[in-house]
Amino acid sequence: MLTQRNLALALLVAIAAALLAVQVGQARPAVLSRWGEAVADQASAGLAGKADLLAGMALPAPARPAVAGLDAFNGGSALRDSAADGAVQSFRRALPGGGTLDYVVVRLVAGVHVGVISADGATPDSDAAGDTVWADGGRHLQPVAEMAAAPYAAREGMELVFAMAFGFHGDSRTSDEGSVVVDGVVHRVNAGRSTVCVTPDRRAVIGRFNASDLAGCAQAAGAGPIILWQSRVASLAADRPSDDMLPFNPLGEDFSQIDWRKKIYAGRYPKTAIGVGELPGGGHFLVLATAEGALGEEIARALREMGCSDALGGDDDTSTQAVWRGRPVWERPGRPVPDAVAVYVTAP
Repeated sequence: MLTQRNLALALLVAIAAALLAVQVGQARPAVLSRWGEAVADQASAGLAGKADLLAGMALPAPARPAVAGLDAFNGGSALRDSAADGAVQSFRRALPGGGTLDYVVVRLVAGVHVGVISADGATPDSDAAGDTVWADGGRHLQPVAEMAAAPYAAREGMELVFAMAFGFHGDSRTSDEGSVVVDGVVHRVNAGRSTVCVTPDRRAVIGRFNASDLAGCAQAAGAGPIILWQSRVASLAADRPSDDMLPFNPLGEDFSQIDWRKKIYAGRYPKTAIGVGELPGGGHFLVLATAEGALGEEIARALREMGCSDALGGDDDTSTQAVWRGRPVWERPGRPVPDAVAVYVTAP
């Protein structure tokens, strides 16, 4: 006999079973435990590339600085090579301060693909505590030249023309500390650090993104800190925002070794950066840059002159390395790193 009590018990069992099914069907969110908060609660920038900027400080109205523009800036650089009918171009330029900037302009058009490749073809993940690991539990590091030449980096019908080290890693955990999205799959989320995201509709945006934001990326790689934000250059000499500059680390990214990041930025160590911008006729572009003998602020200003609105730094010093069609961009060898940002074009 179905009593009121039995009916209530049956209803409770059904609800519990439904909740269990939902929990089983949900993947564990990727989050770095050192930030001590769930992904859903981490600060969101949104894919518009917006974030809380210098909380408590008034930001002057944007005043667009003098910008040479991409074509004009490239005209003053040495064109080294190109691919995809000029959609991807490799340049080198001497900077006013004596450093050298090597950069690749990637116009996000049909036939051009930007992706993340990992050492040994391994898959980035987070462990049960949320710390950054490789999914197989191993340790994977390779120089970029080896990654770019490996079979796992190949894409059917496409040629890998450029690859550049970008993300950070620690000695004990060799996988990338930042957010990672590969082919629309979110492998790791770190909203405490800035990330460059390429969307399925070929937009390029930079910001601090949470798991929900990253779900809108086709590819994403995290590093930081921001060196150019809303056309303002991050500067160690700035103590408040101005039309031209912002204080260093304007988005308040969580770096345990922030003093080291400042030292690198202020010195002439090898450096890596990625900038994003919009083309005058519509569409977006990326600039993938490495430099020798340049100050961080010099690189940020060069990216702004190209027309980039935002840019973030990547791993640097002995990790700085890149290859163009398999050949190292710089003569010195790069140390083994966890992953690289790669550029592919449709094979001829």
